Amino acid sequence: MKGKMKKLAAMGMAAAMMLSLAACSGKSEDAGTEKEAGEKTTIKWYLAGSGPQADVEAVQEHINKYLLEEYDMNINLQLIMTDYGNYPQKMQMVISSGEEYDICWTSDWNNNYYDNVNKNAFIELDDMLDEYAPELKESMDASVWDAARVKGSVYGVPAQQIFPKQNYVVILKEYADKYDLDVDSVEELADLEEFFLKVKADNPDMYPFAASSNGLVGKLYLEIGFEPIAGNKVPGVLKLDSTDYKIVNQYADVEELTEFYKMMYRWQQEGLVRQDAATVSDNAVPDMKAGKHISCVNATYKPGVETTESNNFGGKDVVIIPISEAYTATSSMTSSLNAISRTSKNPEMAMQLLNLVNTDAALYNMLCFGIEDVHYTLNEEGKVVTDDSKGYNPNVDWMFGNQFNGLLRDGQNDDDWEKTREMNDAAVQSRILGFAFDSTSVTNEMAAVNSVVDQYALSLETGAVDPEAVMPEFLEKLEAAGGDKIVEEMQSQLDTWLADNK
Repeated sequence: MKGKMKKLAAMGMAAAMMLSLAACSGKSEDAGTEKEAGEKTTIKWYLAGSGPQADVEAVQEHINKYLLEEYDMNINLQLIMTDYGNYPQKMQMVISSGEEYDICWTSDWNNNYYDNVNKNAFIELDDMLDEYAPELKESMDASVWDAARVKGSVYGVPAQQIFPKQNYVVILKEYADKYDLDVDSVEELADLEEFFLKVKADNPDMYPFAASSNGLVGKLYLEIGFEPIAGNKVPGVLKLDSTDYKIVNQYADVEELTEFYKMMYRWQQEGLVRQDAATVSDNAVPDMKAGKHISCVNATYKPGVETTESNNFGGKDVVIIPISEAYTATSSMTSSLNAISRTSKNPEMAMQLLNLVNTDAALYNMLCFGIEDVHYTLNEEGKVVTDDSKGYNPNVDWMFGNQFNGLLRDGQNDDDWEKTREMNDAAVQSRILGFAFDSTSVTNEMAAVNSVVDQYALSLETGAVDPEAVMPEFLEKLEAAGGDKIVEEMQSQLDTWLADNK
């Protein structure tokens, strides 16, 4: 993938700070109903992360007061946070039941954006953006909005952040130093096996490498060697080392993925990974803070990530090792979005709120950090110092909205946002950037395949089962569920897209 490739155009990051929301005061003219003075409009927003925050109600009330005073916007915000592992199942229950809610976080890797659009779970946003969120629309380059299009329409608001994916591994520095790890020699995760074995030998109660119910392949697909077409679990990928445009079934046709499954099974047998890793929630962060693990992997390297990862390991110093190139695909820009529910009774208000979350830095930082001097403090450099014990520290800034409006955390460099923009510009660009798969014609197959993948993939990627024994059964069930048909439909749509765009 190296060489002369197009670079991602610089993203427009303008952040207009104020929007007149007179339409929100007193009455909702668009809904055609009068609201009594003082009546609050409830906005229910589902989010993933480390789970519920103990003092979320105080933050909600603080935000409600701010919106009323600054914008005459009278809402009752409800932030409903679920841990990563349980979030997809939670949201599918919410969506399938027809529950009334307003906003939910969605992505290509958790609570699948494309599946939800094809289930008619979200409303189209193009006209809503023009009417209720022009500042938000102008704050992002058209290429970002185009990446969020499905069947020609935008159904989610991308969170402005680092767009390229670059997989990396995190190691506690004290162990890297103690065991003389040659960091420069680590090019892939497998290179750490000998190091992990040494750590395990001296620390038999420790499981050096962290794995959890949030999975691993979603954090390592570039290192493994492919670009997903419709989410990390769905059969259908473009291999990074190929030069053609052939879509393949990663479970059957990407040897590197099978080798990764074998390695994880071996690591579990060697005690490098917990035997019950597939049941561990919260991305294994509590275990990392407790000293049960000394290493983990993640999908997206970015400036300042050392601070985040240090927090995940209880404030200890860490070493970060990139193990893939920085790579921008369509899925890179759909890795974090917020969508408005088809069941929302107040979609205009929800759109106006998302506009403010993405353009008002003060509001955005309340969502990220809570209330100053209650949930966090600012150090002498004006950077955020958090404290889990204060009851609000979701640590998912990239999930709420425009991260370029965020306060820097203690330990981050002053130029982290500038360097992030530079990374957005410089990343290797996918050969099929802008292609989005429409699964309408294979809806039944997608549902059946997702069920099969849920049955097998997590246990395989956390080392719980022997791939030599399980893969034949897995592949047989995938084929019976319609995996090959999905890949064929992807190829057909890609061929059409290539004919129109090349």
